[in-house]
Amino acid sequence: MPPIKLPPTPSSAYNPNRPPNALLLAQVRELERAVRAAGRRVQGGRPKTEGEVAAYMRLLTRALHNQVLLPALKRRPLRAPRPLGKAGGSAKASHSRASSKPARKARPVNSAKPRGVRKPRRKR
Repeated sequence: MPPIKLPPTPSSAYNPNRPPNALLLAQVRELERAVRAAGRRVQGGRPKTEGEVAAYMRLLTRALHNQVLLPALKRRPLRAPRPLGKAGGSAKASHSRASSKPARKARPVNSAKPRGVRKPRRKR
């Protein structure tokens, strides 16, 4: 049988700031239903963008996977991720720990190891 050739996926297929379509929302509802059937409560809001849908589906899939693997553990209710805000971007960028940590001090020039000198390798 000859292979079926498919055209490449266009780059416009995923836009994290675009409102989700009915298919994505139906998939979210089915995942929520599956997580509830596995024994975990879901407290979710309706995602407003494709990026939020992707993050919420990732969260639901992990919760379902963990609940099926370890069903005896009691877990807190699952909550939908918070909206990203007007600027968009990722949730990780808005909650960066870099601003709360003090900046690293530069190592003094004299205490640096000379370059090009390596430790001898240990024989096996």
